[in-house]
Amino acid sequence: MLVDDLEVDPDLITPDVRLDSLELDSLAAVELITLIKEQFGVDLSEDESRLGKMTFGELVELVNSGLNGS
Repeated sequence: MLVDDLEVDPDLITPDVRLDSLELDSLAAVELITLIKEQFGVDLSEDESRLGKMTFGELVELVNSGLNGS
């Protein structure tokens, strides 16, 4: 999603990269949340305000916990 839909350079995506360092503006963050909800059925809208401070790895963990119903 980050590469295909938001045009983030794939070389920049590592587990420890902070999402705000990928230059995702607030519109891109909302789009990412929407894509995650559509693709995985996980609603991250409550986490929108802290999304930029998360690492990619933390985002993956958050989505996984949503998939597992935790």
